[in-house]
Amino acid sequence: MNKQPILEKIEKLNKETENIYSSLEGLNEEDLKNTSCGWSIIQVFSHLNMAEWASVLYMKKKMNAGDKMPSFSTMSRVRYSFTRGLLQSSLKWKAPSVVSKPNGNYTLEQIKEEWANTRKMTKEYVEEYPEELINKAVYKHPFAGRLDLAGAIDSFIYHQRHHVHQIKRIRKKIGC
Repeated sequence: MNKQPILEKIEKLNKETENIYSSLEGLNEEDLKNTSCGWSIIQVFSHLNMAEWASVLYMKKKMNAGDKMPSFSTMSRVRYSFTRGLLQSSLKWKAPSVVSKPNGNYTLEQIKEEWANTRKMTKEYVEEYPEELINKAVYKHPFAGRLDLAGAIDSFIYHQRHHVHQIKRIRKKIGC
């Protein structure tokens, strides 16, 4: 497997991120920071950014193990399929403690810039990733377990899509 399909997934992720931003046109900073029903929209963005950033840092560290990393197993595929189904739902659950307290003090422009930097780091990581390790389980998803690089990027896509449900709930509750 070459990395081109994985890079295409990152482009898909970028496009979906832009679609989320577009859907928020007309909201002011006060609306974006409204925490009257839990997390604000800015906090959702901060959470997504933190999760991706921490994941890439983890993968960078794990990649140093090289061939010692386990291969992406059939059981991992099954667990990930189940997790992906949950992420496609509008069900709610607690975020892992590492990313459960997102910063809500950003402006929209600041979080966009932070997230763009993280996405750039993600893309550079994929571009530099050794082809011979492509089927190794470099990423440990909090629910699905060990995933290969393609699965990791897929999990970013489905994680982001899952939070679109949350953004819609927030908007409905604050009347926007």
